[in-house]
Amino acid sequence: MKKIVILFLLPALACLFPFTQTESSKTYLNKYGAKIEFKNDEFYYIESHSFSPVWYNDTLAVCTVKKLDGQFVELNSIPPDVIAQRGLSVIQGFDCMAEDSIKISFSIPYNNDNLNITVFSNTLKTFDLTYSKSDKELMLPNDFKTIAFTISPERSVVSHSIDGRFYGVLYYSSIEYTIEENTNHIEISIPAMDDSFFERYYVKGEYARVVNDSIFWRGDVFVKKSK
Repeated sequence: MKKIVILFLLPALACLFPFTQTESSKTYLNKYGAKIEFKNDEFYYIESHSFSPVWYNDTLAVCTVKKLDGQFVELNSIPPDVIAQRGLSVIQGFDCMAEDSIKISFSIPYNNDNLNITVFSNTLKTFDLTYSKSDKELMLPNDFKTIAFTISPERSVVSHSIDGRFYGVLYYSSIEYTIEENTNHIEISIPAMDDSFFERYYVKGEYARVVNDSIFWRGDVFVKKSK
């Protein structure tokens, strides 16, 4: 059996936003209780106030921080496809119980709801699986030479704002995998796709303004928490 493994920063801002070795963590709160934390040169957005929905992980955004000219910093999240590939494995082998077909087995630690999985092949055919605790496999014709797949929640994730805006990812799309000779069982494990994967903010090229003890981000104001 062969195995294929596929294998958020803020520097010192002088008097505007100083960091020192002894003060590497800062917390800023908005009027609703949501907060921004800077730890070890990373930006964390945490929504744990009483008005928020119940998230699997209240840390909704983790970003790198790039200092720009003046009062602005640029924020970027690690892309969701990169996160999904952490620890992702595709194991190809032979199963004597599936000689006339190819069995695909998924292992995903997502428990919020079912997942919709669509598998694509070189024959342009697609096969669908509603992934659940009791249904984790599907059978494909044995003439498939390649596979790729998409994964999305069966039920829409709760929006991130009261006006219905959603800042997460709607689905994950894999790369294409070549099916090796004499393979009729493929085990796909995606350990990074937990219950927070689809609810997490994915920030790309956004700007935050840092003025004295306040941070302005997405039309909101976060004020430095006093010690």
